Amino acid sequence: MIIESQSDIIVGVRHALLKNGEASSQLTLRNGSLLVVAESALALYRSAESLEDPLGNGLVAMEDIPTASRLLQKEGFVKEYQAGYIGLHDDKVILITPNDIQLFSSKFDALRNQNEIVRLQLAGIDSE
Repeated sequence: MIIESQSDIIVGVRHALLKNGEASSQLTLRNGSLLVVAESALALYRSAESLEDPLGNGLVAMEDIPTASRLLQKEGFVKEYQAGYIGLHDDKVILITPNDIQLFSSKFDALRNQNEIVRLQLAGIDSE
């Protein structure tokens, strides 16, 4: 018997301007969370609706991207995605794992878990 299951963590992506006018790619995750990728930061929100919360109550984790590693935008930041892998236009890679969301400078670095640029730590975060 073959058991079918969905391996994709990402169910959709859209490109939009944030309230501050900065371009972003917004990835909706299977659990309803929203990963926001911008030139200068990565942020995870509990839901797409919580992105608009002026008090930031839905913000789960956020990290600034160092100036030397800022992301390149070309019709958004995301070039491709599958399962927990997100390929960006400047060949950087985001990996989504059960405990972390990590930004690497290349596929090679991501494969070897080396030279991480940014990490959003998710372990121990309440997912209510």
